[in-house]
Amino acid sequence: MTGVNIRSGMKDPLLMNSLKRIRSSQSGMILALVMSFLGIMMIGVAAVTSMIQHDMRYVSTIKEIGQARYVAEAGIHHALAKLKTNGFSSRTDFSGTLSTGSYNVAYSTVGGRYMITSVGTAAGRTRTVKVEVRDKTPTALNYFSGAGNDITIKIHTWINVALITGDIHANHNVTLDSQPHSEFVINGEVEACGTVTEGTRHDQSDNSDTNLYINSLNNDQATVYESANLITFPDLDFTKYKQAAIDSDDGSYFDSSQSLSGSYSPANGIVYVDGDVTLSDDTVINGGLIANTISIPGGTTLTQVKTGIRNVVVAKSGNIQISGRLEAEEAVILAYQDILTHEHWGAEVVVNGCMLAKRNIQMWNTRTELDYTHIYIEPPDMTAESSGISVVSWTE
Repeated sequence: MTGVNIRSGMKDPLLMNSLKRIRSSQSGMILALVMSFLGIMMIGVAAVTSMIQHDMRYVSTIKEIGQARYVAEAGIHHALAKLKTNGFSSRTDFSGTLSTGSYNVAYSTVGGRYMITSVGTAAGRTRTVKVEVRDKTPTALNYFSGAGNDITIKIHTWINVALITGDIHANHNVTLDSQPHSEFVINGEVEACGTVTEGTRHDQSDNSDTNLYINSLNNDQATVYESANLITFPDLDFTKYKQAAIDSDDGSYFDSSQSLSGSYSPANGIVYVDGDVTLSDDTVINGGLIANTISIPGGTTLTQVKTGIRNVVVAKSGNIQISGRLEAEEAVILAYQDILTHEHWGAEVVVNGCMLAKRNIQMWNTRTELDYTHIYIEPPDMTAESSGISVVSWTE
């Protein structure tokens, strides 16, 4: 009988090889899976690391850009402070440095608009901030003679002299007339929003400007300017001037109309009258004078002496009438209505500063002396609407 010899515990070589192959294949798969998993983990770690580094760089960039912007804004605020302290005439480019960076500030005028550009730099980043500002300072202060309506100056024949050193502007019309054998000299520009009766625009073939010289030219040869821009006038905060006079406690404040004479040296630089002022004799004001109206009759003199900062002669609700002599060492002469010398024998006006009227300036005489020299003066205690600067736009 043929049979199979089966030995207890004997292992079949073929079976063993198969088992070995299976185990080897499983180990390879496990190793491959482990290696794949490790690879995926390494890629994930690298991706996360890259994202973290990117985010850190982004945060750092945002911080640096923010610092550059803040530095640029600091330059703008520095520029605004300079304008407020020194006025628009002080506009010059400048630079500044902070602990976080530096800025460069430049001024420009575009179409009559004032622009301030500040470039801030921090950690190699730059940012630019631009601001448009408006100068609220009254433009009339840039002229010797300015009127809200008309300016009329007529110099009669033979014995009259007029010298104006500075520019003239009227928001309506300017009329100039110099009769034969008189002398009328203007060293400055003449302009009006309306018409100017003498100069190249109005050749009237008359004698009105034979002896009128505008920048050394007469007989309608001088250039004058029409259709000019309107000028604006200062408005004073009279409550502050009044309180300054009261606080002087030396007789500088009057609560009713006055007839003044003699010399006044107010401690706070201003004589303030709640009413009208008429001179009864020669009067000297060391500083400034404010009243409703001011009248200087023939034979009297009002002399203003530059003292302190309140150098103004103001008729706050009416006219300044000059029949005698007005002499201002340095002041803003301002009438909220008219300044008049018309048809008064022997009126004399000698002013260094500005002569402004919100309505009309009318100067014509049978004998007169006019000697005007423009000095830019910005009165203190102007109202907020007519002083300082305002920001129109802010662009980053």
